[in-house]
Amino acid sequence: MPQSQKKLPDIEKLKEKWEPLLKNTDWYLEIVPEIDNLKKILKEVEKEKSDYYRKELYDFFEYHLTRGNIALEKNPKSMDEERKPIDTIIIHHTSISSSLTPDRLSAIILVRLYAPYFYNPTYENEQYLKGKPIYSGHERNGKQVFWPYHWIIRNDGTAERLLKDSEVGWQAGNWDINCQSVAIALDNDYENSRPSDIEIQSIANVIKNNYSQVSKDRIFGHREIKPTTTCPSNLFLDTNNQKGWKNDLLEKI
Repeated sequence: MPQSQKKLPDIEKLKEKWEPLLKNTDWYLEIVPEIDNLKKILKEVEKEKSDYYRKELYDFFEYHLTRGNIALEKNPKSMDEERKPIDTIIIHHTSISSSLTPDRLSAIILVRLYAPYFYNPTYENEQYLKGKPIYSGHERNGKQVFWPYHWIIRNDGTAERLLKDSEVGWQAGNWDINCQSVAIALDNDYENSRPSDIEIQSIANVIKNNYSQVSKDRIFGHREIKPTTTCPSNLFLDTNNQKGWKNDLLEKI
């Protein structure tokens, strides 16, 4: 058995430890380092084991987030005051299997982005956030949501609205671009594959019907803004061997 597997914590014991902490407004100060340690270990174990732990992790946070059991800022500040006119489109993929529900997405982004950022804010003028209650500033039905995308494209080509155009999505890895862009995400993992023509056409329709003011040279894959990611696909851009499916998208607009 690999040494890393021997160090895997008992996920049930972790959840038992975390559950009462969620009532505290600074719950993430203790939980984030433990999640970071877990993620490091999971990089070294077989995929089946890693997938199991990640599912348990997100199941836990989705359960408590949807039931209002996680202490969040009760009077959240709006992050949308910095919203600018939309002149950019960013294409993403969710990087997980299809049928991602809004509740699941909210839990994943809380764990992946918001909690780590409040634990360690990168902007000097936001250092005060550490230890403060987490907030997104976006609410649906009286509860905060942590959606990064404005649209999600399902496998059958259905386009579902998430964030409003007036809301800033935390999605590009660049705050200035976040403030002037909308994010459209494919509901699947397309790192090494191509979405269907139906899905690509659906993205094109969303852009044509809602963002005709955006020029084609301002339509990007996430990886073009943040080079450290493969999102939305290794096949999105041209390579030496083949044309990327970005060309197909632009042709359909």
